[in-house]
Amino acid sequence: MTIRTSREQFDRQAVHYNAQWNDWNKESLVWMTEHAHAEPSHRLLDVATGTGFTALHFAPQVAEVVGIDVSGGMLGQARERAKTAGIANATFRVAPAESIPFPRMTFDLVTCRIAAHHFNSAPGFVVEAARVLKPGGRLVVADSTVPDNEPEVDRWQNHVELLRDPSHVRNYTPAEWRGFVERAELRLEEMTTTGGSIPITFVDWLRKSGCHGEPAAERRRLFLEASGKVRQAFRIEPIEDGDIAFQWMRLALSAIKPPRPVAEGLEV
Repeated sequence: MTIRTSREQFDRQAVHYNAQWNDWNKESLVWMTEHAHAEPSHRLLDVATGTGFTALHFAPQVAEVVGIDVSGGMLGQARERAKTAGIANATFRVAPAESIPFPRMTFDLVTCRIAAHHFNSAPGFVVEAARVLKPGGRLVVADSTVPDNEPEVDRWQNHVELLRDPSHVRNYTPAEWRGFVERAELRLEEMTTTGGSIPITFVDWLRKSGCHGEPAAERRRLFLEASGKVRQAFRIEPIEDGDIAFQWMRLALSAIKPPRPVAEGLEV
């Protein structure tokens, strides 16, 4: 998907990203908070900040927060939320995850929550995050994921997400994320999929992307006719009022940019 496609999709979706979206993903924010080790002197970059939930959550914990996103519509809501909350140390600007418009070694923390599956290049994002991090700085990411070594489950999940939302690119496996971190020369500190499922209901899931009518009926069929392996992996279950409950898997990781090498007792 092109950046323009993602921008248009999220400008259209901006009004739907409300407290319910944040509630679906609140466990990931708890994990990120515990593993970011934010300090009052830190500068934090929140990539694909959307309407600013994550950026504004961290703002009271650090000296400065910058949120970037390709969607001006999303950022407009983020600015309004910051103004309403009286948060003065957060700024927002339009920029893609794969081309972060800041010099190297600018930030102490880079965060990204439930967004990387939309990026044109998740590996490119990790490389850019490593570039703008200071030595010893930390990248903290949470996103939906698919299991390693389960190609049927992987294909089904990414297929239905793309049908629902044309800005979807891919939910990556833990092994793929490990490779992204290693190739960016970051040191993986912790990565987990344990206890990280995201409970969702089908009707609201479609509503977030503006999917309705005949396309929505086709997505429903894919859920109801999913294989046993897929149904088990995502806990797909019909519930009252014709809705369907399911859970996307979540991955969370933290990675460190190694300190600069030392020669003759001085940093080089």
